[in-house]
Amino acid sequence: MHRRKPLYEHVVDDITASIRVGTLKPGDKLPSIAQLVEQYGISHTMIKFALRILGERGLIETHQGKGSYVAERPQ
Repeated sequence: MHRRKPLYEHVVDDITASIRVGTLKPGDKLPSIAQLVEQYGISHTMIKFALRILGERGLIETHQGKGSYVAERPQ
């Protein structure tokens, strides 16, 4: 039985890949939560969860009220 990935993992994978290949560079601002909701068609909660995972992995930094940015030295 093939298990489908949770939706938030697609966001984590996409953003991780964009950072790895250099589409997103250190200091670049990520789209807003509202824009990501629109882009992926999933809930705010799932987007926030994906961003939290990316932050825990050291790939992004989130600044309250300012948004999320690619970390200066992504892990």
